[in-house]
Amino acid sequence: MSEPRDHHFIPAFYLSQWTGANGKLVEYSLKNGRLIAKPVGPRATGFETDLYEFTDLPPEQRQYLETVFFNYLDRTAADALDIHIGNGLPWTNELINAWSRFVFGVHFRHPHAMPELRAAASAIWDGSGVAFQSEWEKIKPPEAPATFDEYLATVDPFSAAKMRVNLIIKNFDNEELITHLNKMQWAVIDASSSPRRFVTSDRPVCIHNLRRPDGVIFIPISPTKLFLAANEQDSIALVGAQKPPDLVDRVNEFVTGRARRFVWANDQSQEALLRAKMSTEMEPLPLFPNIGKYPTVD
Repeated sequence: MSEPRDHHFIPAFYLSQWTGANGKLVEYSLKNGRLIAKPVGPRATGFETDLYEFTDLPPEQRQYLETVFFNYLDRTAADALDIHIGNGLPWTNELINAWSRFVFGVHFRHPHAMPELRAAASAIWDGSGVAFQSEWEKIKPPEAPATFDEYLATVDPFSAAKMRVNLIIKNFDNEELITHLNKMQWAVIDASSSPRRFVTSDRPVCIHNLRRPDGVIFIPISPTKLFLAANEQDSIALVGAQKPPDLVDRVNEFVTGRARRFVWANDQSQEALLRAKMSTEMEPLPLFPNIGKYPTVD
């Protein structure tokens, strides 16, 4: 069976929360300044061909990030999402971890971030060469290759490429960020009484003041529900006290303004908002200027 080449930076299980009875949701994009609405299935959007492919690996390993790493991440995160929306089994440590990895994964796996991740991984690997060579010269046998890179090539000619992939995976699997989110206060805010519904986009995660007591993370998880994590319970109470229509409007303005390629909705009732706000507050590139030295959480 051929490897999947449509690599989803917004997973289909997540987008499926916005589908209607026909199994489709509305994909919005901007073309020449014009808002385009298109009904699509959740697997027919939010992807880029070969986004996570590594052509310097052997053919059978080039899609590892998509077929192994993200496949497992998305399957377990889908189970966690079921719990959030009230359809799942009890929480386990694996599912708690999976949800935190999903939230940060969506934040980091955007197509505009992947070149940054690839470049950072190469720079880190290349920058480690002096230290590795110094250690190699201390221990190498007389008959061994003169350089550590030459030695690695005799062990596995793909060692350097594999190390770069591992460095990228470590960014998605940032242990300190994930551990911090695991320990935050979690809540799901139900805004079903609002006449308007949450939309989502290709930049749907808000990470705000994570190091401070008022730090929060949120992401819409359905047209009526918002996942919220906070360092303190007071922050959850403040968000929960907002009138549902006001909360929906604020979240929608945030995720719509930051959209780089797509906004998704369950219907076309909010096109006026999208026409006015879509992609008006995009983050500047590079998205992650400190990638490779991402700050840890105290």
